Amino acid sequence: MKKILAVMLAIAAVLAAFACISANLEIIHVEKFPRQLQEASNAFDSACNSTLYPVICMSTLVSHRHRSRSLVSASSIKDMATISVTAALEEVKKVSDLASSELAVASQHYSLDQTQHTAIEDCMTLLQYSLRQLNESLESLASSGEWKKQRADDVKTWLSASLTDHDTCIEGFERLKNKHPQSLLPDAVRNVSKLVSNSLVIINALPVAANQMNSPPSPSSRRHLLERLRESDLFLMEDGFPTWMTLSDRRLLQAPPTAGQKANAVVAQDGTGNYKTISEAVTAAPGGGHGRYVIYVKAGVYDETVEVSKDNIMLVGDGKGVTVVTASKSGGSLKSTATFAVTGKGFIARDMGFSNTAGPGGGQAIALRVASDQSAFYRCSIKAYQDTLYAHSLRQFYRECDIYGSVDFIFGNAAAVFQSCNIAAIKGRSGVNFVTAQGRTDPNQNTGFSIHNSRVTGAVRTYLGRPWKQYSRTVYMQSNLDGSIDPAGWSEWSGNFALNTLYYGEYMNAGPGAGTSNRVKWPGFHIIQTADEANEFTVAELISGNSWLPATGIVYQAGLNG
Repeated sequence: MKKILAVMLAIAAVLAAFACISANLEIIHVEKFPRQLQEASNAFDSACNSTLYPVICMSTLVSHRHRSRSLVSASSIKDMATISVTAALEEVKKVSDLASSELAVASQHYSLDQTQHTAIEDCMTLLQYSLRQLNESLESLASSGEWKKQRADDVKTWLSASLTDHDTCIEGFERLKNKHPQSLLPDAVRNVSKLVSNSLVIINALPVAANQMNSPPSPSSRRHLLERLRESDLFLMEDGFPTWMTLSDRRLLQAPPTAGQKANAVVAQDGTGNYKTISEAVTAAPGGGHGRYVIYVKAGVYDETVEVSKDNIMLVGDGKGVTVVTASKSGGSLKSTATFAVTGKGFIARDMGFSNTAGPGGGQAIALRVASDQSAFYRCSIKAYQDTLYAHSLRQFYRECDIYGSVDFIFGNAAAVFQSCNIAAIKGRSGVNFVTAQGRTDPNQNTGFSIHNSRVTGAVRTYLGRPWKQYSRTVYMQSNLDGSIDPAGWSEWSGNFALNTLYYGEYMNAGPGAGTSNRVKWPGFHIIQTADEANEFTVAELISGNSWLPATGIVYQAGLNG
């Protein structure tokens, strides 16, 4: 009897926590605007009109109005953005506490199977990622100085990633197929995602509001400026590196450090380095992300799973087919299948191979999972069958990489550019391949995949992509598509799902599979006609590459060809 009572009390505590989260949103719904706040409510109404959840947006701003000095000044949109992000941050903290409570109650009073336990733990991890993104957003909003496009892009990226973290948490529970006990977490996460979504819309309005007295340059003038920057030596030298990069750093990037003298640590299976495994070297790397930490990995096949959560780690191998990290895991949870995973900011990999050798019959088998902002992969190989590369979130760049797979083998919701890459659809279980499955869930997220100046081949009939999520966004530009590409180009996910809301585009592609006369006729498919529209998916625009790629030393093309 006492045990039953303890269980009931523990569950009641969890329910109370969930009720508190829900109540906060409900209170927000019903609060009335006092007359003296009518002027402020008009400003709120203007800010919230374009959101997906305007009632919640309006009431969030009203209920937290005491946090702003002036809500009706000319710069009040920034105040409103700060209020909205702060409210989201507070609710994510509560949901994180709810997750901890659920796990504690379950552990003490009833048994969870491994899949249930993993779903809660993964969600707790993802909520911590979300808190990091929201905190970074608030820090940027609080900092002094002019609100420029780069700051806006940063905050949009972090809020977009926060939403993606929440969606991934929910997906983990959806895979449980209604196993009991029922978790309260999915509904709580859905609720708080509405606050993040609203914040994203308000942030989207900020650059226009901040530049009303200084109109932004026209698209053509921005393009001409970009061309002048590309032609200058600000970003690339004759040898392909920034002018300000030191000679020793350029040498490190130009050739493998065969003796390891330029690296902070050396990994070698034969014992000639500092460590025998990559995991050991990553664990020993200093935290804090102060300065680049370079790990040279000598030639060999490293059979291990690796997770890099520290910032500014760089892996340098002896070649993408020579230094290879491999494992053979398959399954559905966030952490269970990836051979190599990276969540620390500013990660760089060069001349490395990542492989998952689980066969095509095992379902998801991720070779590389990336949730690292401003991460770059240069001359790397990524091999598996289903779900090879999980480009989960944030800004990512892939240059001269070889990516192999069969089903949805480039998927996720990052803002990612694949430039001068070889993308090969290999034969899997069926006679049909799908290259991309982009996972944008909110129309205001600044995410999407851009395959630029690359080569796409297939061993069997291949589709360029299919919509994993409602607002899936993928573009192929100035790339070569071979004859394996189905004339329709793109495939449905499930019936008419997302066909009106996705954005799929093609621009100036070549090759036997590039013809567009028989392409799908969906409302969301676009044959891009102008350079201005295509320019939105370049390195400079989609991932703000000019602000961070120079520091990586990796060759890149900021805009379109020609």
